[in-house]
Amino acid sequence: MTGLLARLLPPGPARQPALIWQVAVKMLLWACLGTAILCTVGYHVIAKRAEEQALDHLTRYLNERAQAESRVFRAAQANLVTFREHFLRLYADPKILPHPDFDAYFVEGTDGAIRLRRQYYDGIMGADGLPRGDVTGFMGRKHPPLTPELRRRMVLAYMLVAQYGPAWHSQFINTHVSLPENAVIVHWPGEPWGLDADPALDMPKGRTIRATLPEHNPDRDPVWTGLYFDRTARQWMITNGLPVDHHGRHLINPSHDILLGDLIDRLIRNHPDGGYNLILKANGDLVAHPRRLDEIRHRSGVLNVKRMGDPTLLSIYRSISAPERAMLRNGVHVIENEDVGGYLAFTRLDGPGWWFITVHPRAPILAQAHEAAAVTLFLGVALLALLTMIAFFLLRRGVARPILQMQRAAEHIAAGDYAGVAEGMVPLPVDQDNEIGLLARSFRGMAARVGHASRHLEAMVTARTSELEQANRELEILSLSDALTDCFNRRAFDIDLAAAIVAAQPGEGAFALLLCDIDYFKPYNDGYGHEAGDGMLRRIVAMLGECAPGHRIYRYGGEEFALILPGQDAEHCIAIGESIVTTIADRRLEHRGSPYGIVTTSAGLALFDGHIRRPADIIRAADRLLYAAKQKGRNRIEYQLIGDRRRLAVMQRA
Repeated sequence: MTGLLARLLPPGPARQPALIWQVAVKMLLWACLGTAILCTVGYHVIAKRAEEQALDHLTRYLNERAQAESRVFRAAQANLVTFREHFLRLYADPKILPHPDFDAYFVEGTDGAIRLRRQYYDGIMGADGLPRGDVTGFMGRKHPPLTPELRRRMVLAYMLVAQYGPAWHSQFINTHVSLPENAVIVHWPGEPWGLDADPALDMPKGRTIRATLPEHNPDRDPVWTGLYFDRTARQWMITNGLPVDHHGRHLINPSHDILLGDLIDRLIRNHPDGGYNLILKANGDLVAHPRRLDEIRHRSGVLNVKRMGDPTLLSIYRSISAPERAMLRNGVHVIENEDVGGYLAFTRLDGPGWWFITVHPRAPILAQAHEAAAVTLFLGVALLALLTMIAFFLLRRGVARPILQMQRAAEHIAAGDYAGVAEGMVPLPVDQDNEIGLLARSFRGMAARVGHASRHLEAMVTARTSELEQANRELEILSLSDALTDCFNRRAFDIDLAAAIVAAQPGEGAFALLLCDIDYFKPYNDGYGHEAGDGMLRRIVAMLGECAPGHRIYRYGGEEFALILPGQDAEHCIAIGESIVTTIADRRLEHRGSPYGIVTTSAGLALFDGHIRRPADIIRAADRLLYAAKQKGRNRIEYQLIGDRRRLAVMQRA
């Protein structure tokens, strides 16, 4: 082999530099391609991961913000439920303030309005020894008659406002109770609202109290007003009220005014990098937006995005109007919106049910991916330069490897392993565009041609052998089948009868032979034609198969058929024979040439115990019984037990 390579290859020093440079250039190109692919894949992977991390951070942020901002609304609702339960408990007990001194609390002024006396605002000492103050009360001069029930209700409302108002003032600017009879009791430190109210004020016509009336709120749900800027508090606020009924009668509406200045400030200050927050109502009213607060104030808190002409806000509203299209992450809805160039994360605030929305552009996420891709590219280029230098150095010594591969391939061919070389299981440098590659391809081509010739020869032998076996099987089937009736023929009968005799050893086994003949078949053929006769033979074979399932049917000759019943007891064999005769007769197949007028059969059944060993003797015995059946009028079966009497007796008893 060494001598062969020495003759095929030109001198090494003249060719070695070209081979090294070829491999070096290819390595460089593949390294560049790999680096480009790595940077591309890395960019997409990093971008996807950065996007997932950003969305997780965004949803956690929004979930925490929504929980924090909803805390004041949940507290308001809880306070009003507490107030309602306490009020109803006192109101329903007739022993509590049955006849309160109404005039000790309220006084009617010259303007016709009824107000809580001023000392209840300035401060008085309560019966429990604790100071009370900062509470005003007002009933417009347009009010119904002051019934005892209404007087008691107003006094109870004052007492509870005076009790709960100071405790709740740390969270809420005021606590007030309105009555559908145009009255209100207010705890509001620093603001004597009830003392300064216009006597002509008709509060039930206002949106807040009107929304609590049964005709406008049949479900008696809590009431949340729209956003408004309160001139007194100089802050944005909303009002939360709770209708309180007793036995279907509307009594009071405990309420809180909730300041939203801090919430709006946090909305503007605290937001994800590059993003911003806003709040929308379900009907499209803009509650808060970092760049539209002055416009919201100018419109008295009623600024609907559907009428603003801002396509971005309208797109945001349409996205949150179908939250089922958004994916749900950490309890927050997230949806991609092309109009904002990023993602919308939104969730509802408890209480008013507003949508708290965070807009997060995609640009900051992509910036992280760009930065990571730049780092990957730099590292890839540095690694590429290092690998190129190492490869160039190693290639000076790496030429011997393909030559060693050629030597091993020659040894495999010498050993007759053509397939290993041809199919690549023996490595060869066939892809090299030089002398070694040419020799390697020659080796592989030679091995492939020899292997192909060997496989082709083997395939031809296998195919011919298979075809011969198939032909033999088909000939065997044809030699044992009756072409007309598709049952077994006389040759198959002779083979099977001999086998049954061998199987029925004397004293160890038994079998029966049944011969069956169609009565008056020649007149049938003459009267109905040979085609009908052939059809009748096929029908008889089918009926024989029905009566003796699992047993072979033989056409013994002409219209005569045979059945071999091995290993059966006498009674069962007789039952099969009788079934054949009766079944064919019961079919009532027309036969005008028969005295019976129908197709019938005669049968002879001979049962053997294994002592008779000659097939001719067995056939002769069955044939005599068939002849006897015909002599006795046909359409019947004759049977006989033949052989050793002791064995037959045992078989008959079985």
